[in-house]
Amino acid sequence: MDLDGPALAPPEGVIPQLDNPPNNNGLAIAVLSVCAVFATVCCFMRGYARLVLLRKFQIEEVLVVVGYGFFWGATYALLVFIETPGYFVHTWNVRLRDVIQIQYYVLIFGICYSFVLPSLKVAILIEWCRVFSPIGSRLKSPFWVSCATIILVQTTANIAIIVALNLQCIPHKAIYDFRVKGDCFDLYKLQVGSASIHLICDVIIFLLPQRTIWTLKMSWKKRLGVSIIFGLGLLACVSAAFRCAVTVAHGRSPDSVYTLGPLAFWAMAEMTCGFFIICLPCIPKILKETTLARHLMNKWSRGSSTSSSGRRRKPYDGNHAEGMESYASGGRGGRNHNKFEQEVIRMKPLEGSESTERLHEGGGAGARALAITRTTQFIVTEGDDAVTAKQRS
Repeated sequence: MDLDGPALAPPEGVIPQLDNPPNNNGLAIAVLSVCAVFATVCCFMRGYARLVLLRKFQIEEVLVVVGYGFFWGATYALLVFIETPGYFVHTWNVRLRDVIQIQYYVLIFGICYSFVLPSLKVAILIEWCRVFSPIGSRLKSPFWVSCATIILVQTTANIAIIVALNLQCIPHKAIYDFRVKGDCFDLYKLQVGSASIHLICDVIIFLLPQRTIWTLKMSWKKRLGVSIIFGLGLLACVSAAFRCAVTVAHGRSPDSVYTLGPLAFWAMAEMTCGFFIICLPCIPKILKETTLARHLMNKWSRGSSTSSSGRRRKPYDGNHAEGMESYASGGRGGRNHNKFEQEVIRMKPLEGSESTERLHEGGGAGARALAITRTTQFIVTEGDDAVTAKQRS
């Protein structure tokens, strides 16, 4: 057995390039980097919203941390492929001895992948049960029963898959080292079965909250917005569908090293979608609490208020009060001072009220006239605790 020879006989007329085979590692680095950064940002956003803003640490956070740890295990296994053998490298351009390392890290990736997805999906479903299912009537809720069923399927199926991956050959080393003789079963059926289970569960998870959302007592616009947010789980369905398709192609292709690239990319996209979905409910809370969001909202409110007051402003005539005048000017220390001045307002006599205070009595023939004989001027300074009031008669 020539371990330094090609792992697969090349097509007729093709000369193997074992030392520096052509590859597409640039695409691999870009895809892996984007997925890793996006998943990390989603995890930190959820951690900030849950632990800092809401100050909650529940089982969902434990599952997300577990999933994130195994996500990096899967990412590391795919990064190793950049050096050996490289992405989109044909099997006849790979040395036979390198297949041992390739198979070993394929096993590591499969185990990590089988930990990441169920951890994230179970966390998503537990959180949805908290939101959509009241505690007292969960056993009677079809939504809660459906979520519990999917949790059970994901948990039991992926435990079985992880065990099967480690027992596909006896002894264990024969899984990745072809030099060791062992009793093995066909891994292709296990891979297709795993991809199919995840695809079916993703479709159910995507459809599950929609009926509950459209029965909520809120305006149809709000229901539409919530439906769209939870409907972004469609991205996971698309990734799972492509992952299932490339799994079938990879299992049937003799050039398995070359088809390993698309399989790895779609699996990474599927895991990244899981982190995005688990982060979605936290985004509104973060936007509401951050300084940038408050600044934008205040700026928008001031702009709307100014334009609205400009549209409503009308000239005053002699029968109306002059109104209150306010202005802002920069003072010492960057303070803004607002001055409110109240003008004398003519008031008509109030009749038939015993509780009216007689501020001034005058006139003839017993006639009484009510008038304001004193005005008060307030000068309010923002940032100061003092409020100065001047009275003048």
